[in-house]
Amino acid sequence: MSVREEAHRLLDALPEDRLPEAVELLRQWAAVERGERPRRQFRTTAVFDGEPDLGERAKEIMREAWSDKDRRSA
Repeated sequence: MSVREEAHRLLDALPEDRLPEAVELLRQWAAVERGERPRRQFRTTAVFDGEPDLGERAKEIMREAWSDKDRRSA
C-alpha cells in the first residue's frame, strides 16, 4: 500500500465530525508546498472575565503575588 493510498484509507476511517480539521490541515500543508503562506485561524474557546486593565496591571499583580508568597514562607 502506498502512502497516498494509506492517507485515503485514513481519511475514509475518520468520523464525519473530525473531517473538517483534517482537511484544513491538509490544505495548509498543500499551500506550503505551493509556496503560499498559510493563513492563520485564531479560535477563541473561552470568554475572559478578568478586569479590563489586567494586561496593564500584570507587573503589579505579579509583585503583589510574590510579596504575599514571601510573607507566607517566612
